[in-house]
Amino acid sequence: MSREIKSDNTKQKKAEEDLQYSDGMISKLSEQVPGFFYLYHFISEGKSYCPFASQGIRDVCELSPEDVAETIDPIIDRIHKDDVERVKRSIAKTLKTLETWKTDFRVILPDKGLRWLRGKARAEKQPDGSVMGYGYITDITQEKEIYRINVRLKRQFQAIFDSVPNLIFVKDLEGKYLMANNAVAEFFGYTPENMIGKKDTDFDISEEKAKRFLEADKKVIESNEPLFIPEDKTLRPDGSEVWHQTIKVPFQHTDSNNPAILSIVTDITLRKNKESQLNNSLDIIGEQNKRLMNFAHIVSHNLRNHAGSISMVLEVFTLEESEEKKGVLLQELQKAAKRLNETISDLNEIIDEQYKTIHDAKEVNLNEFIIRTKQILTSDIKTHNAIFKEKIPETLRFKYNPAYLESILLNLLSNAIKYRHPDRDPVIKVHAYEKRDKVHLDITDNGLGIDLKKHGDKLFGMYRTFHQNENSKGIGLFITKNQIESMGGSIEVESEPDIGTTFKLVLN
Repeated sequence: MSREIKSDNTKQKKAEEDLQYSDGMISKLSEQVPGFFYLYHFISEGKSYCPFASQGIRDVCELSPEDVAETIDPIIDRIHKDDVERVKRSIAKTLKTLETWKTDFRVILPDKGLRWLRGKARAEKQPDGSVMGYGYITDITQEKEIYRINVRLKRQFQAIFDSVPNLIFVKDLEGKYLMANNAVAEFFGYTPENMIGKKDTDFDISEEKAKRFLEADKKVIESNEPLFIPEDKTLRPDGSEVWHQTIKVPFQHTDSNNPAILSIVTDITLRKNKESQLNNSLDIIGEQNKRLMNFAHIVSHNLRNHAGSISMVLEVFTLEESEEKKGVLLQELQKAAKRLNETISDLNEIIDEQYKTIHDAKEVNLNEFIIRTKQILTSDIKTHNAIFKEKIPETLRFKYNPAYLESILLNLLSNAIKYRHPDRDPVIKVHAYEKRDKVHLDITDNGLGIDLKKHGDKLFGMYRTFHQNENSKGIGLFITKNQIESMGGSIEVESEPDIGTTFKLVLN
């Protein structure tokens, strides 16, 4: 009997030693982690305790293992009043379902005050119907504070992200939107949330343009360098144009850790409009310069012809002795003076209406202007026996600048006489017709002609002369072309040396 008692005592002592060893080992291990291990035993409603709690409970809950050895109420009493019912419900659910218990909750500690704790335990049903839980509780106050700060920073970032006027978005390599700010969503008429996972083609962007965007994104990832797109035009549903400038940079998406592309798009429509306005202003200035040059030419060229005609008549008049012939010359002088007054009137009208465009033209009759031009050139026509052959519809009328038309006709008809062939009288053919709402005018002479192979590319240049004529200044054809084109027309030339020249004009 004594041997049996001695044997039982030995086993008990060994078990106690093993238990003490295990408890010591667990205590040493628990000291290395910021929390405490525990064994939770639920017997019945209102009766539960922790037969084991590591020393970490002193730091985490400011309790000793002995405080919870018979009941868990000391821990429950420290739970924040706003969290206690939620914690109790979570424990009750775990006891019923044996699911893993995992809950974050607040406690109010005597020394440390408000702290956040996280508890986790695995529950097991015991043969006697009770439930045993093996768990761990740790202080996550710092983690919660970091999370709170991150949430605040994220909200601040989101506020900035959504308040900037730039379109900012992130896409993956398939072209799907991973994030977008309010500016992007408003541009496409969506919410930022509804854009996630969609592609450009879902927002009525053409396949061609979406493909171009995707290729640019892939280029950014492949090169791992930013890509700057200075301008890109988008046509809105209402027909308006929107211009954007874009910079794309490589981006690592934090959720998936996959490479992505961050795009920052700036609306430059206002700048483009200002550039357009500036270009229009430059065009207007350029047009004004052309008009000024034309005006100067008209003054120097047209008035010179009138003055020459008047001078010639006066010269003949002073030498003429016959009163009858003087009377005829006086009539010619009166006609020349009248034509000069008409030209001056046209020039004054140009000055008076210089703020208007050159397209503010008047209705003109081509026949009347041909007659008027021939009258100005009367002396040259008679002196050189020039013959005119005209084929112009009597009813041909169209809108044109009168001063320009006179200048154009004076240039071309006077040139036809000036550059006549020395071996024959000048014959000048004037043919006008309408075609496709355009007035076409062909002026053909049988004069010296021009070697177009040699001078064709210089024909309408300023200060270009092609014949040894002392009166040639080389600006007539340059100004004529400028005047015709400024009115929306065109001029071409066909010519052969010693045969003659034809100028083909489209006047409107």
